[in-house]
Amino acid sequence: MKTLLALMVLLAAPPEAPTSPPASPPPNPAVVPQESGHGRLAANRKETDASRQPNILFIAMDDLNDWVGCLGGHPQSRTPNLDQLAKSGVLFSNAHCAAPACNPSRTAIFTGRSPHLSGLYDNRQKMRELLPDAEIMPSTFRRHGYHSAGSGKLLHYFIDAPSWSDYFPEAKSENPFPRTLYPAKRPLSLPRGGPWQYVETDWGPLDATDSEYGGDYLVADWISRQLAVRHDKPFFLACGIYRPHEPWFVPKQYFEPFPLESIQLPRGYKEDDLDDLPAEGKRRGPNR
Repeated sequence: MKTLLALMVLLAAPPEAPTSPPASPPPNPAVVPQESGHGRLAANRKETDASRQPNILFIAMDDLNDWVGCLGGHPQSRTPNLDQLAKSGVLFSNAHCAAPACNPSRTAIFTGRSPHLSGLYDNRQKMRELLPDAEIMPSTFRRHGYHSAGSGKLLHYFIDAPSWSDYFPEAKSENPFPRTLYPAKRPLSLPRGGPWQYVETDWGPLDATDSEYGGDYLVADWISRQLAVRHDKPFFLACGIYRPHEPWFVPKQYFEPFPLESIQLPRGYKEDDLDDLPAEGKRRGPNR
């Protein structure tokens, strides 16, 4: 089941800070909680006193499910910073995405239109072909005097550049990770001919650092730098974290705390689940 976790953090007016990013970036904003600010965005007013407009940090993580410590979805989850963030705000424990696929779910979040209103039901469709004039969240904030900046996976397959004041990086690749780092010999030998026949659902530890790996690290680093800069406008800052969406090729330091024999299988796992399928189902099943 496709699950998208979205967090919105209201930040107090920023303290005095340099006008350019520091040489050493501050910690990853995706895992460091911020104190809640005050004030509300007056969405029905074109002009609002800037001092009453909170800065907003929006964080989206893909396929996280409820495997977060504070939600209790898996006993081996280690998410201390998300747990601390949840304690400092409001945690919705019975929330559901609009659709079990990235495209319609993300479109619903950014436009406020459920699939039955947007016409988007799967990942093959293009949002702007069905909703050419729809205003998405960063545009709404810009219309109310905000600087809207973002990075990472927020919408599906595209950025919608005209809606943003700033976006990093400019590349519009769906999978932001360099495949040159994928190992030649992978733990799983996926059947060829299926829809996920190459590396998209594979996994393995990489001999690489976070910075060498790029992807979410680069996104979080850029977001951190934006938070460290003194802004002359209130900001809407969106951080799109790609993981834990597959493939699960990550630096080996993240595999080491979890020896394979220690892994607890999730509730509902059935070891003989493929036994009653026809041959074609067994061939395609492992790479879905």
